[in-house]
Amino acid sequence: MSSAAKRKRKKRSQAPVALVYVVTVLIFMALISMLSIYLLKTFHIIDDKKEEEPVVTVQTFNDLFARVNSKGVLSDMTLIRIDPTDNSVLVVPISALTLNSANKVTMRETFAQAGMAGVKEAVEGTLGMKIDNYATLSNDAFERVCDIYGGITYMATEELYYISKDNDENDITIMKGEMSTLSGRQIRLLTQYPVFSKGKQGNNEFLGEAMESLINNMFLHSNITSDNLDNLYNIITTNSDTDMNMDDFKLQKSYIKDMLSEGIVPAEKLVPEGVWADKDENFTISEDFITKLKEKAAETTPELGGGTAIEKTPVQDSAAAGRVIVE
Repeated sequence: MSSAAKRKRKKRSQAPVALVYVVTVLIFMALISMLSIYLLKTFHIIDDKKEEEPVVTVQTFNDLFARVNSKGVLSDMTLIRIDPTDNSVLVVPISALTLNSANKVTMRETFAQAGMAGVKEAVEGTLGMKIDNYATLSNDAFERVCDIYGGITYMATEELYYISKDNDENDITIMKGEMSTLSGRQIRLLTQYPVFSKGKQGNNEFLGEAMESLINNMFLHSNITSDNLDNLYNIITTNSDTDMNMDDFKLQKSYIKDMLSEGIVPAEKLVPEGVWADKDENFTISEDFITKLKEKAAETTPELGGGTAIEKTPVQDSAAAGRVIVE
């Protein structure tokens, strides 16, 4: 046999050995890798990648309710901030004579010119807080909402006396220190009659106290409120200048029902402070109050008020599961 043939035969005989060696090395390396990963996981040096749980965000609602009298004039407003994350309701009464910080026009004049959409924009710019929904209530609607809960209990800190030009039904006589049960009509009249020594600031303070008391009554009578939420929505939105639709209502209703089940008394008023012009012609909200409002609120709207938004802690309870809200 020639030397060339011998070399060719030797190469062929070594090929299977080399293949077996390579396969053995690869298997060994794979086993070493698996063992290494196992040990790393066992000693928590690396963790298994877990499926991320969805982040549930609970929305805070800022609703602006405005009472419009029988002549179509804006009488007063109440900003109601519902915060399901800490089961709180902040009540901010707003005089219709409050000046828009941007153009120094009263909210009453703004309503006459641009309706509630214009008022919403003016209130957002003045308070530095986003308004989610707004609605107007007639005098009758306002009274009906109050009377569902039998009105409010009120103790006057001064004598309140006024004889109306219409009839005895609209007269007001309340003695200082007297505990009175006020109907919806009486509540409405006290928010507009010149009976307080503080003038229109007194009317606005009373509005805040009345709305705080009314909302707390709603929570004290949680079963009645839960059964009447649809009725309240119909009363508020019928013949109303509003941007609240059924989807908005259903979302807010779900959170309110959760809060009603907690057995809480959540409402707290925060009355605007500032300067009234001569003869109470208009009112300028102070910067100190704006700061106080932002500190009191659970979150702010930086692009409107220049504040810092506070991140919400996700709610983990089952009632909020599945509700993912994007601001």
